[in-house]
Amino acid sequence: MNPIHIVGCGPGHPDYLNPVATKIIDQAELLVGTEHLLALFPPGTESRIVVEGSMNRVLDQFEKLTDQRVCILVSGDPGLFSLARLVIERFGRDNCRVIPGISSLQLACARLMLRWDNLLILSAHGHLPEISSERLADSDKTAILAGCSQAVAWVAEQWDKLPENYMVVSCENLSLKNERIHYFADSTELRMTELPSRTILFLLKEGLLG
Repeated sequence: MNPIHIVGCGPGHPDYLNPVATKIIDQAELLVGTEHLLALFPPGTESRIVVEGSMNRVLDQFEKLTDQRVCILVSGDPGLFSLARLVIERFGRDNCRVIPGISSLQLACARLMLRWDNLLILSAHGHLPEISSERLADSDKTAILAGCSQAVAWVAEQWDKLPENYMVVSCENLSLKNERIHYFADSTELRMTELPSRTILFLLKEGLLG
């Protein structure tokens, strides 16, 4: 079988696609991805499968098409809470190639001018993080990939449990026209704010942002 390329497509804007990713996508005979990722690339001669619902069902669809040059599009970077894990588990490491991309987390830290080599990273997509308040308090900075009301409520609850010198910042729709970075006054404001699905929430000790 041809290797399956799993390509990170960045935070959403085509300017953040890397040239290697574009080259591999241009050579693909079959593109697999969500509608918003497929829309980043003008239709060509390739076939396309839109990811809707269960990713396992999508993998079943193209499992018999692996004689083609298959390219699976994933958001951000494939190494960060990505569907890439399911593809690699299904087809094996020897049959996959991963092309890194710029994650929304990288861009968020760049926007905030925040170093992230010691950042605690959590995902609240699909299920809430299983982590104690004590563990959160041990970290000066935590990033939560949010995007649903349950995740926002969970972050607000954790914020209330942390010392008073913590703040919450949201990075929303990064790289897109409606990008917004917002500093919350308190947990009540956070609970009352409806945040888009493309949101990263930061729990930060005051003083880290200058």
